[in-house]
Amino acid sequence: MIKKKINCFFKNGTFFGLTLLFATACSSKLAEDHPQGLWLGKLEVEQGTCPTDRMAALRIDKKVVLFSPDNGALILRGDFDKKERPRHFVATLHKFDMEHKPYDLVFEGKAQNENIIGTYGTPDCRAHITFYRPNHYGLSDAVAH
Repeated sequence: MIKKKINCFFKNGTFFGLTLLFATACSSKLAEDHPQGLWLGKLEVEQGTCPTDRMAALRIDKKVVLFSPDNGALILRGDFDKKERPRHFVATLHKFDMEHKPYDLVFEGKAQNENIIGTYGTPDCRAHITFYRPNHYGLSDAVAH
């Protein structure tokens, strides 16, 4: 009786393990399917003066989008609809200049294959950016899926 239970346990365990392995191998790495996590990219200036010294960072959580153009103190915030297809991410920051006139910093991006392609704009800067998942953030990538 015990041998039958042990044998059944190993057969079911092997089946479960192979199913899990197959599901993991077939899981999608597309940004459209799994945008959550940390993304990095470099601003490519199209017009004006943009911060290009450091990498830009994009963090996408369940409903919140956080974008930092130079991975520094400026953080643009936004949200997105999980059900919307194709995915569309928008983050903004409202600021005032020295003469107390309002202006906006805006990031807008879309999921494309395994990347997120976007545009960053301010009154002084317009830049294109391609975000990718950094390989050295393995835990972030695993948690995002």
